Amino acid sequence: MLFRSSLAVLLVGILASAPACPVDLERGQILYENHCRMCHESIAFKREDKIAKNYEEVSAQVRRWQTNTSLHWSAEDIENVASYVARTYYKIPCPAC
Repeated sequence: MLFRSSLAVLLVGILASAPACPVDLERGQILYENHCRMCHESIAFKREDKIAKNYEEVSAQVRRWQTNTSLHWSAEDIENVASYVARTYYKIPCPAC
């Protein structure tokens, strides 16, 4: 009985400490602000007809532009930035959150 109680407490602790969103939105914001904001904040998100219409298209644009600018981001960083941009500017929920 004591073993089951201890196991239950341990599982609750593990689940409570797990991140609610597997992507790192803070890192996505930092990368965006350091590498993207100077060009994109001025025009990209103010257009009436935005290029990206869903999360997959936002992610594709982030992937495209990080390649075009030779940033060599990891797949994780691309998803972090795509999730941040999708939630912040497009108001699109990211599938991982």
